[in-house]
Amino acid sequence: MKMKNNSKRLAELFGNSEETMIYSCLQGIMGEILIDDEENPKSALAKIGRYASFGFLSGQPTISLIEACRGEDIILVPKDRNWIRLIEESYADIAQPFIRYATKKNTAFDSEQLKSYILNLSDVFQIKPIDKNLYRQCLKQEWSRDLVANYKDVEDFLRLGLGYVAVYENQIVSGASSYSTYKDGIEIEVDTHPNFRRKGLAKAVAAQLILECLKQNRYPSWDAHTKNSLDLAKKLGYEFSHEYIAYEFEW
Repeated sequence: MKMKNNSKRLAELFGNSEETMIYSCLQGIMGEILIDDEENPKSALAKIGRYASFGFLSGQPTISLIEACRGEDIILVPKDRNWIRLIEESYADIAQPFIRYATKKNTAFDSEQLKSYILNLSDVFQIKPIDKNLYRQCLKQEWSRDLVANYKDVEDFLRLGLGYVAVYENQIVSGASSYSTYKDGIEIEVDTHPNFRRKGLAKAVAAQLILECLKQNRYPSWDAHTKNSLDLAKKLGYEFSHEYIAYEFEW
């Protein structure tokens, strides 16, 4: 069931998490929170995302919250070893574990370095802010849709989100955008068309997005899905914080 309005209890369940996607749910900006019991919740799931979702499990382990995600393309992040044990004992055949990489949330960026990544990009590419037309273009292709898909519509994205794309011959070939929004910042999503990788595009559009976030006093949070993503984050100025386990479910 969905949590109605008990922010104090939810804060207790999620503890001192620094995961910004949880913030988005707790603050009621986007996503949703599911609980095990309306009167006295002991378990909670913060879930965000439309096509490829993330879910953050906290509190006492319970099967019901995992089952609430059945059939979805979702990555679940367990709060502790007790949740890990439940997942591995009950879903060993369909839950594929992998490691994600968190970065520190107090990065001091080098603006001049970020600007150099943009200036070094080939002139055949143009970096543009995501507007109504580019929003629709992002949704048309699977590789780029997560740049904007978690917002209700284009007006919702333009109000809450922020993003930039690299354009080549009137087509989007790379983008860096807000996967989600919370009160003080965004969680960054970076995607590049397979035919245009290793050209500095991801670095350039991400640098542009970070610079705009700094201008707007919004923190550009970055959790890396792969080591390549972590390497890119480090080039942009982020510092590695810690590894954590996540599970991709194949129902």
